[in-house]
Amino acid sequence: MEDEQDIAGLIKHALERKGDIEVDLAGAGDVAIRSVSEVPPDLIVLDLNLPVLSGVEVCRIVRSRPARSPQLLLGARRHVADAAFLQLSRG
Repeated sequence: MEDEQDIAGLIKHALERKGDIEVDLAGAGDVAIRSVSEVPPDLIVLDLNLPVLSGVEVCRIVRSRPARSPQLLLGARRHVADAAFLQLSRG
């Protein structure tokens, strides 16, 4: 889940290059929620700065559901206060 197409394309290419992983892209939080609700993925690669629903909101929604998928969180945040979010992604 990445809203910047260049970055999404690079991540998709890197994950699919060996041919044993299939990647579906979502460019907004609401699209991501619909996508993972239909078919829970084996892993969610999640940008923290998504439009419509932020990556933080997507993470919370996914974690509240019975069929949870592991999440790898990506972001370009610079402030130490943002590290508090990492506690949310654990456990």
